[in-house]
Amino acid sequence: MFFAVSHFVVYLPTWAETDLDMGPRSIALMFTVGGVASVVFGPLAGKLSDRIGRRPLILASCIGAAVQLALTTVLVHGAITASVMFFVAMILLAMRLLPLQALLSTLVPDTRRGALMSLVVALGQLGGALGAALAGWLFTESGYAACTIVAAVAILTTGWIVWRELPEPSAADRA
Repeated sequence: MFFAVSHFVVYLPTWAETDLDMGPRSIALMFTVGGVASVVFGPLAGKLSDRIGRRPLILASCIGAAVQLALTTVLVHGAITASVMFFVAMILLAMRLLPLQALLSTLVPDTRRGALMSLVVALGQLGGALGAALAGWLFTESGYAACTIVAAVAILTTGWIVWRELPEPSAADRA
């Protein structure tokens, strides 16, 4: 997931500045709008995952995010559409992060939860670093559209792994 986010976010400001003629204030506003989306919709995603299950929400958000990320350079033409797109992206990314953390925490006994979450955080940071490094090369060689496609494929891969490998906890585990 962090690999995908890095591919999408790291060069988004550069693309917005060079291809969309957005200035620093517009780019800052775009990130502010995205941050508000995360703050508002993150807790709602947690509540929703408690109600409908972690996996369905993760899978829906991965599919939605993949479509949205892949279409970014096609649909975004200015500061307003960039801000709306980033707002939606942050909602979709929040919808998969919190439920995934909750799902992972149900997969191990209480005595191993700290070790698992530490491993998850470490792997996430490694994925983010690798994603950023590869995004630099990809952006230079092929442009931002290629970064968004790689981000979409990576987020779909996350969804596939969750679908194939992570069981939905029972209602008792979610309580």
